[in-house]
Amino acid sequence: MTEPTSSTPYPGEGRPALTPGSHGASRTPLADAVLAVARRDIASFHALPLSHGRSIRDSQIRASYEALFGAAQLASDVSYSGTMLDSFFRPRGPLREAQRLAAESFGADATFFLSTGTSTANRVALTALTRPGGRVLADRSCHQSVHFVLNTLAVDVTYAAMQKCCDDCPRSFGDLPGLLATFRAAVDKGRPYDTVVLSAVSYDGVRYDLPTVLAELAAAHPGVSVLVDEAWGAMHRYHPELRRLTALHAVESLRRAGDPHPPNVAVTHSAHKSMSALRQGSYLHLIGDGEVQERTAGALFQHHTTSPSWPVLASLDLARRQAETEGEQLLDRSLNLARALRTELDTDPRLSAYRTLGPEGHLADPALLVSDDPTRVLVDISALGMAAADFRRILFDEYALYVARESGDAVLFHVHIGVDEATLLRLLDALRTIQRTYRVTSEALRQGSSDHFIIAYPPGIPITVPGERLCDRTLGEIDALRSSGCEIYTLHQPGSSTAAYGVPAGPAVPASPAVPVSAPAVPVSAGRK
Repeated sequence: MTEPTSSTPYPGEGRPALTPGSHGASRTPLADAVLAVARRDIASFHALPLSHGRSIRDSQIRASYEALFGAAQLASDVSYSGTMLDSFFRPRGPLREAQRLAAESFGADATFFLSTGTSTANRVALTALTRPGGRVLADRSCHQSVHFVLNTLAVDVTYAAMQKCCDDCPRSFGDLPGLLATFRAAVDKGRPYDTVVLSAVSYDGVRYDLPTVLAELAAAHPGVSVLVDEAWGAMHRYHPELRRLTALHAVESLRRAGDPHPPNVAVTHSAHKSMSALRQGSYLHLIGDGEVQERTAGALFQHHTTSPSWPVLASLDLARRQAETEGEQLLDRSLNLARALRTELDTDPRLSAYRTLGPEGHLADPALLVSDDPTRVLVDISALGMAAADFRRILFDEYALYVARESGDAVLFHVHIGVDEATLLRLLDALRTIQRTYRVTSEALRQGSSDHFIIAYPPGIPITVPGERLCDRTLGEIDALRSSGCEIYTLHQPGSSTAAYGVPAGPAVPASPAVPVSAPAVPVSAGRK
């Protein structure tokens, strides 16, 4: 394979780190260059008929395109390369400079921008870090992209075991003490692993103690290379409370401590997951010698599309600038809002159907080298008596709030830098209304009567009317109807007492007939915390 070595970014040794307000922090060379060509009325005889909206000027679809993307997006999506903008694989101009600034900012020796996501970044990194016949020790909890590429490389792969947080919490993570023991045992046998793969910031909000893990790997086998998938933690670099556990900061600490053989480390960041970058924008950071950088440039040439998205790449430049100049302030807000969300859920009786799942069980054991991501709030909703999938659907359809992750009876709220005070208040109001609307409280069950209509559809005939007693037979009937495919609805009777909900009696608040609730409205286990 011919490697485009001229695309290798500048080495980072001896460069001063960028700080908020510095000249470098305020510069966005790639974004500025893309904006400059977007502002020109350039007619292309190459590709992208859609550029500047030329191919749809008299089209019936023009209004839809402009409503979706806007004129600026259509103008900035260009196919220029070389000296007209820059070469993606052999950057010499604004892309090269933007990548250099990003490397300085994150604390890397080199940084590559990708517009095809972190799945590609993981593939590129592993292609560069491994050799045919090499041995790889991989965290079993890694993203599918890692498993897929390892399956195609001519390497011997060992998967480390996984740990579950506890019976009460659905989160799982890599068994780091076990991984380190396996690594040391291989060194003792004279068959060390050449590469280790870690998933250091999980979807569910588990963070690894990378300073400890990387130090132990380097001490046991100085020649090891490490891929750290920090897809969900790109922004963590920019806050003192979160920075300590990041991979690049951990390697910086090893260097400052005088470690003569810090490992070669590749770190992948899905910028769009935590920073103000467009979807599929990804950083690939390197700490290591020039050979690793050259091999990475060659692997990028192999695996990345030859039609990169310049708007996505420019967004990585802009996201880096915002992180440097505003990141700590934005993350302060995120951390405070996440704490406020936990406090409200734990103390407000109108939110008693929700239970926060904190760093309990194994996650609280420091010997396991993991900790909780404080920007994530995992919430058990089982006391609502509805499936997590239905809860997510109601949030989305009725309240325009999106929650991506469900696990068993729990849902995960990610309080990222795009969540502000008003957004959190919207969420809390929605959660209170959902509890008031859908949950028949434990008080009603203990009293043996319901203040609701409980209706199965089909056929639409009430199972109970307000004032009727709730017995085991009725609850069993509700379970049976739900299992047969019926949708269960609850409806407050106007004027009926709602004291159990902590709100005064008032107008009916029906469960919307347009939104099915597949779980029983009167759960057998309903109860307050």
